[in-house]
Amino acid sequence: MRPTPTPSAPRRLLTGRRIATVLVLMALLLPALAYSLWWWQAARSVRDGLESWVADQRANGAVVEHGGLTIHGFPFTLRAELQTPHLATRGADWQGARLVAEAAPWNPTRIALAFPGEQRLSVVQPGQPPIDILAPQGGTGDLVMRLSGTLERLALRFTGLTAQVAGQPVPVAALDIGAAQPDRPPAERTTAGLTLTLTADGLTLPDGMPPTLGREVKRTELTLRIMGTPPRPEPASLSAWSRDGGTVEVDRLALDWGPLGAVLSGTLALDAQLQPQAALTAEIRGAPAILDAMKPMMRPNEAAIARTVLAMLARPTGPNGEPVVTAPVTVQDRALFVGPLRVAALPKLVW
Repeated sequence: MRPTPTPSAPRRLLTGRRIATVLVLMALLLPALAYSLWWWQAARSVRDGLESWVADQRANGAVVEHGGLTIHGFPFTLRAELQTPHLATRGADWQGARLVAEAAPWNPTRIALAFPGEQRLSVVQPGQPPIDILAPQGGTGDLVMRLSGTLERLALRFTGLTAQVAGQPVPVAALDIGAAQPDRPPAERTTAGLTLTLTADGLTLPDGMPPTLGREVKRTELTLRIMGTPPRPEPASLSAWSRDGGTVEVDRLALDWGPLGAVLSGTLALDAQLQPQAALTAEIRGAPAILDAMKPMMRPNEAAIARTVLAMLARPTGPNGEPVVTAPVTVQDRALFVGPLRVAALPKLVW
């Protein structure tokens, strides 16, 4: 029987190198393959999540349309793009050229938003002139979601807008919108279910504004908290929320308009007819300018009474001893009151 030949030393060395090369390639390729599979699974989850959200909104009566959804950005980005998105709910209609949402695959809960191209929002109330807001330069935003899929916070910013109100253009230099939700639905009405903020800078009002106030509104701010689980903007949901003690806490409503500076805070609610009612406190700087602006709409005796009341309410608490009026502001029976004065009638809200 002939003995089995043994490999020579050079051949054994070559075989060892091949095995080492294969092991190195496997060490490099397996993590890359695993990451690729994980990225594609994450991309599929994004697509499924968006399609599920669209289905839920449609089931709730909203119109949700788009010209196509793509997910790309491999390997270091998850980027979802919607072409010509369109969302319409009760009284509001948004249409955009494009929506882009982008996140790092290893941190998909922090999402950068971009709205390239023209964006248009229309708000229509029965019996009221429509409001159209056009953002030709688009906008940007940041969105933070929780792993449970609920919203943590949202911030949007648009510049160079134009609002059409009753056919009159109102340019707006910048608009910032924010929203935040708690990690779990509030168990009672004393806990906020949604916090909203809005800041508008550089509003230019149409011609015909009172000369005492002018056309330029430097800044408008609003911060409010919807207490309890936020209702849907429909009569049945609003009615149930209101009957259960639902309110809106206005933490800050501020206006800087020429000589007028006003800051309000308080509580809003709905009456049995789902019309707003409010109990607020206002600190008003430049109250005489408001009175002069409204004087043409008042009878002579009403103007005289208003001036007397304002003088009684004013205190020299502003900068350099400027008089500031601190007064209750109420909304009741579709009318606005400052102190005991009925200032204006309010239009009926149709939900």
